[in-house]
Amino acid sequence: MDDSSFSLADLQVLSKYDPDLKGLLKRKFAANNEQFVEQLYIDIDDAIHLLETQKHMYQQGHWGEDELTGVITAFLKGRNYDAEHDTQHGGHIDLLVKHQLGRFEWIGEAKLWDGPAYIYGGWTQLNERYGTGTYRDNFGGIIIYVKQKKSQEKFSAWQSHLLEQVNDAVITPDNQNPLRFSSTTNHPASNQPYFVRHMAVSLFHFTGNAD
Repeated sequence: MDDSSFSLADLQVLSKYDPDLKGLLKRKFAANNEQFVEQLYIDIDDAIHLLETQKHMYQQGHWGEDELTGVITAFLKGRNYDAEHDTQHGGHIDLLVKHQLGRFEWIGEAKLWDGPAYIYGGWTQLNERYGTGTYRDNFGGIIIYVKQKKSQEKFSAWQSHLLEQVNDAVITPDNQNPLRFSSTTNHPASNQPYFVRHMAVSLFHFTGNAD
């Protein structure tokens, strides 16, 4: 098969056997926002896994929200996303990821765990200031860096707090990962559904004696 006869259809067939190629095609040719974020969440989870497996590197004080989010941004750029950290988009946002052709965009708000009320401040910024809640901008995310023990308990406390504060929030658990859940609310600007994925990054690293 020469180059002139190698078509997109051929790539799609090959992608069934090559996950990397499949991801590349989904990033490039997403037909709607749902397809775009479906692949984006796979890639963000890979970036989070990298952080978690290298958590010993991120314990010093200078590894805060900005620095940790910078690692995720660099990872996404390596997978050919148009990703920006610490940029202006309806306000000062932590992570902006755009479709390569500018069709869709996703906004992420990142926080170091300091209690549910602190995370709620990031939620308010994401939902009331940054996103538009329109067709091309109706997905977002909350990334919570937990350097303390028992990240799942803290993440559950955040979910409970969100439900207490936002009466119309509909929660969808992730049955495969207890450190993930999704919420759906009506965006205050558009009054259309706004979909947010909540992600905990478990970064506790034991440095004391085993006993």
